[in-house]
Amino acid sequence: MLFHLNGKGRLVRGRVVALALIVVLTAALFVPLVQAAPDVQDFDGVLRFGFLGVQNDPLANGIQMAMDEINSTVGVTAPDGSTYSLELVTLSLAPTADTIVASAEALVDAGVVVLFGPEQSALFTEENRAALTALQVPILTGSTVDALTDQDADNWIFRIRAPERVYSAALATYLTTDLGLTSIALIQTDVESTEALVDFENTLTSAGVTAADKIQLPSGDTLDEQVERLTNINPEAVVMWGTLADAGHLLAALRNSGWTGQFAYRNADQAAREDYIPVELAEGVLGVDSWMYSYKGRLSRIFTRDYLVAFGEIPGPLSYTGYDLTWYLRAVMESQGVTAGAIQPGLLAGAPLSLVQGNIHPTDWGNGDLVRYAMVYALGPRGGPQVVALFEDGERLPLEDSGQEVAQAPTESPFTPTPGLPTNTPFPSATFEGTWVRVTARTLNVRTGPGFNYDKVNEVSAGDVVRVVSAIADYSWLLIDINGAVGWIKTEYVELISGDFVSISVVVPPSSPTPASSPTPSLAPNPDIVIDSVVLNPPQPIPNQPFTATVNIRNAGGGAAGRFAVAATWQPNNVYTAAFVEGLAGGTATQVNLTGTLTGTGLFSVAVVADLNNEVQELNEGNNSFTLSYRVDAPLLASQSGVQINSGTSFDLQGGTTDFVWDGYNLGMLNGAKVGVLGGTFENATSDQVTPGVANNAVGLTTEQVNAGVVIAFITAENRPAVVRIDNRSGDQIWISYRVYNDTP
Repeated sequence: MLFHLNGKGRLVRGRVVALALIVVLTAALFVPLVQAAPDVQDFDGVLRFGFLGVQNDPLANGIQMAMDEINSTVGVTAPDGSTYSLELVTLSLAPTADTIVASAEALVDAGVVVLFGPEQSALFTEENRAALTALQVPILTGSTVDALTDQDADNWIFRIRAPERVYSAALATYLTTDLGLTSIALIQTDVESTEALVDFENTLTSAGVTAADKIQLPSGDTLDEQVERLTNINPEAVVMWGTLADAGHLLAALRNSGWTGQFAYRNADQAAREDYIPVELAEGVLGVDSWMYSYKGRLSRIFTRDYLVAFGEIPGPLSYTGYDLTWYLRAVMESQGVTAGAIQPGLLAGAPLSLVQGNIHPTDWGNGDLVRYAMVYALGPRGGPQVVALFEDGERLPLEDSGQEVAQAPTESPFTPTPGLPTNTPFPSATFEGTWVRVTARTLNVRTGPGFNYDKVNEVSAGDVVRVVSAIADYSWLLIDINGAVGWIKTEYVELISGDFVSISVVVPPSSPTPASSPTPSLAPNPDIVIDSVVLNPPQPIPNQPFTATVNIRNAGGGAAGRFAVAATWQPNNVYTAAFVEGLAGGTATQVNLTGTLTGTGLFSVAVVADLNNEVQELNEGNNSFTLSYRVDAPLLASQSGVQINSGTSFDLQGGTTDFVWDGYNLGMLNGAKVGVLGGTFENATSDQVTPGVANNAVGLTTEQVNAGVVIAFITAENRPAVVRIDNRSGDQIWISYRVYNDTP
């Protein structure tokens, strides 16, 4: 096993056969590492692919990974029976529009049979495109310009990602068909995305939808001035094209203005990973790309797992496509030949092949396009992408069987379920499933339990990727899998890279979480009382009615604990509750119930304490308290969010009798209902704040009082207390959220 140091200063595992990436430089700027260009017909047992980019680029990594796997078997067997290994040749500096032709010529002089790249559409100027195709070497590019391959009459340019119209059509179809949205505003802050915006608008038109607004700001300088315009229109969705910074800025401004609609951005995943979209605003944001690492297709999971092992980072869409196309090139070379002149017609007329992205079947496109896949995804609560729809050239494919809905039947996949898997892989299974995290601390201790007082049993280092098995109730500690054994790590020292924490099980950890197959560490001889969780019943205590708090307690030490008290003082009004545990053996757990009745309402927190009087001589006296936040309020009769009220609408909050009428300007009371401006926040408002002294207006609210964010105390026509918030106001429409209470349960 060999290692090389990449540009970020981390070690990256390489495989034995693919020894190194050769750096090729132009004569004016570089010193070539290849002494002389080999004859194109005499490869000396090595076939070279050129990459118009630098080492450790995601596309280069995907190509290299496939090469390692191919080389670890039999390599490439040409039609004449000759066998070859594969080698990737990269540049030392990323190309520009001025240097790309010279860089490509240097790679061709080094004897490459294909060129991967460039990835940036802007590098394909008319002059550069003509010069590159004149080299007569297949060029496999990640550019998404719609007309790129159609403009290449000689068919030397091959597209390895879908054209931009496929992404726009996929996103527009999802918004209009899956979500049923008809009010969609478009905003663009750069020139480069004009084609994508036009493609999107064309799909809307085909679906019978006219954009609610279209704002084009090539400089992005006046973006803030458009927020009020958009919120006044209040579209169901805003679709954004432009820089990552512009997207994050616009989303934050819209949310701060009270707009709650659907936000979509072409590069949402990248914006979230680079913190342009903050995690607190990420959930539900839509994006679209050729592939996502979170897709649950079988081959995708395998590839993602293997890529993480090889490079210590999640793969991007270009990583997948570099990997797939290297395998596809192998099939083409084995059937058609290994020279550039044989590979080019082989790519145009290649047989279908089932790979990570699905089926590659270029003959169906006929213009040099190799793939036309698009995945629509929604960001999760922590910014991770969850795939919601898959399309190929505008046709919807089932997520469970992503690659089978094509005109031609696929051939058998060319690689095994775990191709070229290193023997020292830390992953315990052959599939990449569940929740995975990457360590961000330089060194992180793995412990026998969820606390710093537990013994260290292992350690992980920065960049290590581990699978999460479960967590404690507040997700502050994670139980992870390490080479078949398990241990606990602190959540703040890792970052989520796949899956989500919500889907993992929450457990009361045993004294030793290590499975029977691994040695069980012995517990310290003294007792150690820990509260793992507190569960309320009902979850929201009701004033003047009994509630129960079930306290889950564990002795994390090895020694037995004698009798001890568990207690808490609850608000409002300092309600004291207590219970006793008569004894608790080392390594065992128990439950006690604290029962009380609260008066009044509000939002509070409480410290539940075990071993209240320090009767047990413990290993750690500082971990006996558990803090719980809770709400005390009257039970709900009705609760709604984001309800749209049109001008002239009479509305009943609950009970069957209308409570108010909205005339587009004023909120008028009906049937004895009363209102008053409450103030504060909707989240913190409670039923006992709605008193006759506050909700005493039987006429209603004037237009000056009906503004976004206003919280209203409301007594309904049935004389029930309610809290109403004006979520937004646009023209003669308002949107409200409300809670109606049962104050006489």
